[in-house]
Amino acid sequence: MNQEAGIPNPRQLERKVKTFRLLSAMFGKIGLSLSGGRRGKEVYLDTQQGKVRALLYGFENEEVRPLYINLHGGGFVLGNPEMEDRYLPGLAEAAGVKIISVDYSLAPEAPFPVALDECYAVALYAKEHASELRIDPTKIGIGGQSAGGNLSAAVCLMDGERKELGIKCLVLVYPPLDLYTDPINKPKPKGAISPKMARMFDAAYVGERGKARNPLISPYYATAEQLRLFPPTLVITAELDSLAPEAEAFAEKLREAGVEVTLRRFEGARHGFNVRGDPGTQESWQLVAQHLRRHLQT
Repeated sequence: MNQEAGIPNPRQLERKVKTFRLLSAMFGKIGLSLSGGRRGKEVYLDTQQGKVRALLYGFENEEVRPLYINLHGGGFVLGNPEMEDRYLPGLAEAAGVKIISVDYSLAPEAPFPVALDECYAVALYAKEHASELRIDPTKIGIGGQSAGGNLSAAVCLMDGERKELGIKCLVLVYPPLDLYTDPINKPKPKGAISPKMARMFDAAYVGERGKARNPLISPYYATAEQLRLFPPTLVITAELDSLAPEAEAFAEKLREAGVEVTLRRFEGARHGFNVRGDPGTQESWQLVAQHLRRHLQT
């Protein structure tokens, strides 16, 4: 055991994650569609990173529409696209977009950068196959909840360097953007993710915390030059969440870099509130729809 960071060795970490996944599944906290069955169409996309499972929404419409790529949460070690299945059909309709919700590989079996490379590869696949998918390749947005927000921001960093995707807008919902800072040194509002659990999530994805200053792992540490290439960004935070301060600080850094930012903090809300149906859920998804309409429909 790494006593300084409280991080188990790789074998211990894998056991802990598997136990946590089992308990989460038993209590119905992940992987469930609460709407009476999956609504998204399951597909396997043949990307540059191999076959990646995804759920599709709005693709039954033959009209060419903008694309939104959704990335689920789960601390990089849990979850799947079914977590947001009951909300994405309504989002696709309200925003007038088609949605690909990505089932990226999970840590610790697939540590950084596996999930990130898969998410980028899905976006590139969509752009290169825009004609058959009936999407507008010049109008692609990306975003996600929690770990999915981290991955979305990292995709934008990669796009800023490679200039292949042309991402038009970004959505960050209670994202972890600083995996370098020890969770024990972050705020601990009642009901927030415990530092012990956050350490487990971070270690599974990153390994040693010293590696986590890489902006592709912790977008908070991106330079102003990198951030100025970001698209218009919506940042949603929850008051009772240990991750709210870093997400709000990141929003300010984006503003200072000249990026258009919309920031909305939900008072009294906890991490994961808008996929559990807590108060504020409907408003949060409405904000996402408005952001997508504004930046993908013009």
